Amino acid sequence: MTQTQTNSSTASYRDTYYTRTMVPSLDAAPLTDRIETEVCIIGGGIAGISCAYELTKAGRAVVLLEADQIAWGASGRNGGVVGPGFAADGAAIEKKLGMKTAKQIFDLSQEGVDIFRSYTETLALPGVDMRPGSLSVTRYRDAQAMQDYIRHKADAYGYQLDYISTEKLREMVRTDRYFDGVYDPQGFHAHSLNYCLGLARETQRLGGRFFENTRAVSMSRHGAGHLITTPAGSIQCQNIILCQGGMVDGFHKRLQRNLLPIGTFVTATEPLGDLADEIISTTAAIVDTRMACDYFRITPDRRLLWGGGMTGMALEPANLEQQMRRALTSVFPQLADVKIDATWSGLLGYARHRMPYVCELHDGVWAATGLGGHGINVGPIIGRLIAEALVENGQRHKVLDSYGLTWNGSMFGPLAADTVYYWEALKERYFEWRYR
Repeated sequence: MTQTQTNSSTASYRDTYYTRTMVPSLDAAPLTDRIETEVCIIGGGIAGISCAYELTKAGRAVVLLEADQIAWGASGRNGGVVGPGFAADGAAIEKKLGMKTAKQIFDLSQEGVDIFRSYTETLALPGVDMRPGSLSVTRYRDAQAMQDYIRHKADAYGYQLDYISTEKLREMVRTDRYFDGVYDPQGFHAHSLNYCLGLARETQRLGGRFFENTRAVSMSRHGAGHLITTPAGSIQCQNIILCQGGMVDGFHKRLQRNLLPIGTFVTATEPLGDLADEIISTTAAIVDTRMACDYFRITPDRRLLWGGGMTGMALEPANLEQQMRRALTSVFPQLADVKIDATWSGLLGYARHRMPYVCELHDGVWAATGLGGHGINVGPIIGRLIAEALVENGQRHKVLDSYGLTWNGSMFGPLAADTVYYWEALKERYFEWRYR
């Protein structure tokens, strides 16, 4: 297990399980000059880094600007669960686009999973610590629906999943809170911050340039290209890729009007030792099927990493640690006296339709954002699709064109998001009461 870093640059990262177990930070200097490049990427999360790597590997000159540090936001703070799919429900995608296009879109998400796994292995990215398996669980009896889902995935998508009965599930996850499960043997969980840092270093090795603590202030047309200004420098480029996600801050007002930052919360316990085996006897990450789901896993150093909850108000509760403790002890009461080592929040970028934006907003300005909490698989495939479009006029990204820019609701957007969340939570509680 990688040891906690003590260099000064980690001080600006939020204290999380990931920063306590991170490989050395990138320590890229801020931009202080006027430079030229072919492509400028704004935002150093997994989407931005993936774009930078794919384009640099293809021989393009790339500069990436990050207002804080690499993977400072949700890309370095998430639950670490990797599996195919998007924030939008698969049935809703099928209804909107039909099965043929829905399968194309699902295949892209699966390709994103494969990219993450492949790059981790072939590039020997340190500290990513992939662990096998992903397990979806219900909080009420729903065996028929789960089995129907498995058959549909196999028949329509060619994707194989396994049904887990209540008896078997409770051997794997020792709680009476869950009833039926779907196991994905191709899913896994990993250290997303270390993946981002490792891929960023590989990009630098290939010639890509990163500037941390460098906020893009403005952009304008400049001849046949664009000029981006920062507090102490500027970049002349042919193409801009906006990858700001939940941290969008007004740099591109049109995109900001079409992204909704959603706050989510994660906590990590102290190392549990043998207690880890007493509560979970599978290597898989566990995710329940609710809209604002709980998701948790045993880390390589045998902590319980637990995430759950969401808010459109993007505010962190003052009693967040107590809330997270209540949530995890409602499933595992035997952890009531376990110490919480770190608790944190993050902002995810959502579109109202819950699908990513992968499109050219106007001449030479691209959006690669709106990952909706599925960044670990969506970010890598977004990077590949954008690179294909810029390098070889690739068109695969156009399968997402039906999910264009949608107004986020302005000041009413967060309220609407929370209203939907609370309504869904009430329905889910009814089902839990009705079908236990």
